[in-house]
Amino acid sequence: MDGGQNKPNAERPAVKPPQGLTASALDKKLGIRKRAREDAARNLPRHDADDLSDAEKAVIGAVAAERARVDQSRTDAKADAERRLRALAPSPQDFTGPALDARLAMRQTSGRLAHDWSEASARATEARQELDAFKRRHELRRAALYPKSTLLQSGLLFCAAVFEALFSAALFAEDDARGLLGGAITAIGLSGANVTLGFLAGFLGLRYLQHRQVPMKLLGALAFGFVGLLALMLNLFAADWRDQLAALSGRTVDMGSDASFHLWSLLALDSPQAIILLMLGAGVWVFSALKGFSGFDDPYPDFGKMDRAAQAASEALSDFRADARLELEAPINVAKAALSARTEKMRAEFAAMSKAFDAAALKMEALDAKARALDEAAASAVHLYRQENAAARSSPAPAYFNAPPPAAGPALDALGGAAAMIDEARARLAEAQVQSARSLEELLAELEDATNRHNSGPA
Repeated sequence: MDGGQNKPNAERPAVKPPQGLTASALDKKLGIRKRAREDAARNLPRHDADDLSDAEKAVIGAVAAERARVDQSRTDAKADAERRLRALAPSPQDFTGPALDARLAMRQTSGRLAHDWSEASARATEARQELDAFKRRHELRRAALYPKSTLLQSGLLFCAAVFEALFSAALFAEDDARGLLGGAITAIGLSGANVTLGFLAGFLGLRYLQHRQVPMKLLGALAFGFVGLLALMLNLFAADWRDQLAALSGRTVDMGSDASFHLWSLLALDSPQAIILLMLGAGVWVFSALKGFSGFDDPYPDFGKMDRAAQAASEALSDFRADARLELEAPINVAKAALSARTEKMRAEFAAMSKAFDAAALKMEALDAKARALDEAAASAVHLYRQENAAARSSPAPAYFNAPPPAAGPALDALGGAAAMIDEARARLAEAQVQSARSLEELLAELEDATNRHNSGPA
């Protein structure tokens, strides 16, 4: 900022000199043309003269008093601007205090969380190591496969039970003395037992048939055979019961007069309804066994349980880390807010200082314009004298006639000191921003160090 002191002449406001101090007024007042011709008749000033003539000195003296008043006003404006800028200058701020407080709070929080963090890391590491050991011991080279939620699988089993119960109720109701209600009660019990036995055959039998250890595989085969035998007995009993109900109701089954072979004759079943009931029960049992095998957990025994334990420990550690990170970041957020508030305070003070400087520059530009107008009026009057003198004299004009006439008052860079104050304030603000950013970077680096230190502990 230069307060407009270095504006091009075309941009400077045009100001007329006071009444009586224009070039024409000075000519009338001092008789510049007349004195120039009189001095020329006496060949004055001499061609080797270096000093101004009396007429030129008179012109400058006539303007000097008004110029002095303008210079005094400029001096007063300069002092007022510097005093105001000094009062508005950004005050130094402490950017190390908030960072030190935040660093101390982070260390306290880190010490408080250290034990729980190490315990959570140890649990997650132990669960993962146990899972890896389990996979090596059982030669598993795949990830565990199991549904995130068993609600859908349970719903499918329920639908299978309802499906079997509806059809079985219709088959039993034909010959049950209690009608549809009695058939429905019998069908519900049959379908519930059939689905349960199928699920147990898959979950306790089929899954353990693929176990790496022979004893567990034998136990799985035994469980599958036992539960399968129970299911077979249940469904054969239900089919036979259906035949007995038909016989008790007095119905006969027309098998035809031919001697062709019938499958159900091997099972001692006389009615197609009994065969349908048997096939329906077998289908629902197989469906339930498959769901028990892979619908609720990984097909390999205990693999899903180990994987869920490792995943739960890892998620618990992740949640703990997230919560601990928030606690460690809390002091940094407080320090960030404090540093930001102090930086904003300095920015506001610098903005007020800049506004005051701009107002002083406008005022100083008006005074500079008055000073330039007086200097230009004096220069025009001196130029008029030199022009008339050179035209009327017989000897050569002095060499200093070619030089510009001196100003009526001293040149003054009125806002140089104020501009230096602005530059100093700007540098102070920039340094404050650098200190604030450096403090935050150091805090973030310490936060990362604390996090890495805890993560690389027992884990």
